[in-house]
Amino acid sequence: MRTYIGRSLGTFLELMIFSANKLLWISSPSLSPKYAQKLVDLAKKGVDIKVITSAYKNEESVNIIKNSLKPERNARGEIKSDWVSPPLDYLILKKNSSIQKVKMYIVDGKQAIIGSLGLAEQELYNSIEHIVILDDPRDVEKLMDDFIALWKLYVGLGDDFMECSRSFPSKFFVSRIT
Repeated sequence: MRTYIGRSLGTFLELMIFSANKLLWISSPSLSPKYAQKLVDLAKKGVDIKVITSAYKNEESVNIIKNSLKPERNARGEIKSDWVSPPLDYLILKKNSSIQKVKMYIVDGKQAIIGSLGLAEQELYNSIEHIVILDDPRDVEKLMDDFIALWKLYVGLGDDFMECSRSFPSKFFVSRIT
């Protein structure tokens, strides 16, 4: 376990988070458009992305994520024959819901980051933040279980509070193989 407190944790964390090559599970109430696009880009490369975020002050980011799951079309408006939906699942809490506080990042099932840091430039580069990085397999496994439990809790709130790509992605179990 490692801990960090201070400003400008962004460069280090961006490298850690966006170096995922197998899976990246994120829970962050703040998500800037820049990082939403990076998540989509990783998904298009085959990285299994699960993201829990809030629509509050994140409308552009939410649209980037949702639009990534819409089939690409050719000039005639037909779905491209080679289009494949990226491995990306989302759970978005609606604007009037302020219940998301959890900030958790799981990278390739090997490292987990928890703390006060959201996935937005302000928090990564300007705010004083505290994070804990876990790399013991048992700790990471526990946080993966917690992520799944969190997803289920939010789904249990119903459609008035959240919107998701799937109520409980079956890929959760497949992608946990490390």
